[in-house]
Amino acid sequence: MKRMKRLSFQWRITLLTAILIAGTCICSNLLLYRSGTVGIDSLNGFVMEYDPESSDVLKIEFDDQQMSAFLHQFSQEIYDVKAEFGRKCWYITAAVTLLSAAIAYFVSGRALKPLKQFSKQTENINQDNLTSTRFDENTAAEFQQLSCSVNHMLDRLALSFDLQRQFAGNAAHELRTPLAMMQTKLELFAEEHSDSCAETAELVQFQIDQVNRLTALVRTLLEMSNLQSVSRSDEIELAPLVDEILTDLTTLAEQKNITLHQNCEDVHMIGSDTLIYRLLFNLIENAIKYNHTGGSVTVSIRKEQHQALLHITDTGCGIPEAYRESIFQPFFRVDKSRSRQMGGVGLGLALVKEIAVLHGGNVCVESSSEKGTTFAVRLPLIGKVE
Repeated sequence: MKRMKRLSFQWRITLLTAILIAGTCICSNLLLYRSGTVGIDSLNGFVMEYDPESSDVLKIEFDDQQMSAFLHQFSQEIYDVKAEFGRKCWYITAAVTLLSAAIAYFVSGRALKPLKQFSKQTENINQDNLTSTRFDENTAAEFQQLSCSVNHMLDRLALSFDLQRQFAGNAAHELRTPLAMMQTKLELFAEEHSDSCAETAELVQFQIDQVNRLTALVRTLLEMSNLQSVSRSDEIELAPLVDEILTDLTTLAEQKNITLHQNCEDVHMIGSDTLIYRLLFNLIENAIKYNHTGGSVTVSIRKEQHQALLHITDTGCGIPEAYRESIFQPFFRVDKSRSRQMGGVGLGLALVKEIAVLHGGNVCVESSSEKGTTFAVRLPLIGKVE
């Protein structure tokens, strides 16, 4: 029963049809064989019991020796005919069963084609194409109601995601002003009371650091909530953009004695210059922050068919295989204590993935070990312009 549940619908229909046809053929075979053998046996019995004196129409004369040989040969012929008849019946049963199963497999495959298309289409659904994905409602009656229900579900999900983004954006917007005021007050207090005791100074500095973290979190939330509204029609030269980012991060790299390298081809793409800058900045900044002292970071860009392929490689401690998908989820941290020390808010890679998907691309951990990690980003040269 468990193995049956693992089979596809098409194979279930095929096997059930084959079993049904095989059972029917076997029953027919047994009935035909029984009827045929009874008839043949009755003929054999008629010959064995024939009395020439009881009929005026037919009279056959044999001597005893010839009659015995005749009856023995005739009985053997009857037996051989019965055996051949039985073999042919079973051959026909097997052939009909196999042919019927093949036809059932083909027919069920055609019948289940809408379900296979439905399955392929559902695999491509994500939060960014909920409104554009629609299932064909003009299909077989069995799938029509399912398509309608899924379309309604996608509409509800799209509305829920929009409300979630709107709430996050509104909340972040409302938090930005009080946080700015708190930061200003704390910095003024620290300047005006520079002669305060060490305990007070430490407390004030702690408050300033936490406010800075909250401010960074609010800024990132605002960026993520406004991604859909950002124009993506800029012509971007990726090599100069990488050079600009490496220049901006030189100070951070020098603090950890990290060497920065680049190997970028002259690749142009269409998208949002601001968002692509943020994508590359976050990846390169993480490669520096989570690297070993004295390590290196290498950025390479090349054109591959109609895509820009970007690699950011570091010499850090690597990412465990179990976390290589989860790190792109909001607020996920592999090492929470270490992330807080680095000043992260757990949204950097989530923002990277959002930007990549928004441009019709993707990002992943291509390889990772104790010797370092390589992130790969694929972006179409002609992105989703809106």
